[in-house]
Amino acid sequence: MDIVVRPPITPAQIRAGRALLDWSQQQLAHAAIVGLSTVRDYEKERRGGEGSGVKAIHEALERQGVIFLPGEGDHGPGVRLAANVPNVLRWPTKVDRFGAFIIFVEWRGREIGVFVPREVLDVLGRFRESHSESEYLALLDQQRGTLLKAAATAIDAGRVMPDRRVHLTNDDFPEFSALRQRRIRKSRTPNRPQAAAT
Repeated sequence: MDIVVRPPITPAQIRAGRALLDWSQQQLAHAAIVGLSTVRDYEKERRGGEGSGVKAIHEALERQGVIFLPGEGDHGPGVRLAANVPNVLRWPTKVDRFGAFIIFVEWRGREIGVFVPREVLDVLGRFRESHSESEYLALLDQQRGTLLKAAATAIDAGRVMPDRRVHLTNDDFPEFSALRQRRIRKSRTPNRPQAAAT
């Protein structure tokens, strides 16, 4: 049985991995299930070696798509993100004039604007009526991963318009759309009286 030996990760790689995720030290500590002082100590070069703390930090960052690159030749070690979802360039802070939220992303070397209309958010949030802009923005944050995966699928399917924009629709979220259709059908079905118990 071959034992895989992982190259050690450096404090700079931990800081860089955390920065790629836009995480605070507290968020990393929580994800790694270690104390905040453990993260601080590793990042400030106060601890070293292959202890359980650095292993937990390493695994927590890897679970979020951080790839640790070992040093090679004249190149030092580094980090990068796995390309399973687009990289966010600008997250929306308000609804646009067309009633949609636009997420600007980088995907496979191209900058693309992803349009997310309120109707899509109504499905994702299981909303029955319109909500405030702040509630939609909170839902955008909550559904970030789902939205970015749908954007990747839509872009890879060739749905990018000439103006480098892609529009997400309810069809991009079949599991949520099916749930909404069941609710609509159920709300249209009249209640049947319960049979009397004998």
